[in-house]
Amino acid sequence: MLKIRTKRGMVSLGDQQTEELRRRLRDDPAARSAEATIAVSQNATTSVTLTPPETAAVLGVLNAWVTELGPGATGAGLAELRDALAGELER
Repeated sequence: MLKIRTKRGMVSLGDQQTEELRRRLRDDPAARSAEATIAVSQNATTSVTLTPPETAAVLGVLNAWVTELGPGATGAGLAELRDALAGELER
């Protein structure tokens, strides 16, 4: 399980969602820093706090994922994360 800290609170992702997100982040050169941050946090079993550039990169990957598979295909945790990260970038 992965826990990502956002300004709206903690968002939890299951193992399968986490692995797929990490794979997609590794495949995007702009998002590799975010994947590394998640990997370190996951190994230490602590929550993740993303930097603003990492937030933008993760949101970009999530948006591409939704475009590819459709809005309901990513699951509730990823949809919640996408909404929370989008809200952080609007401020």
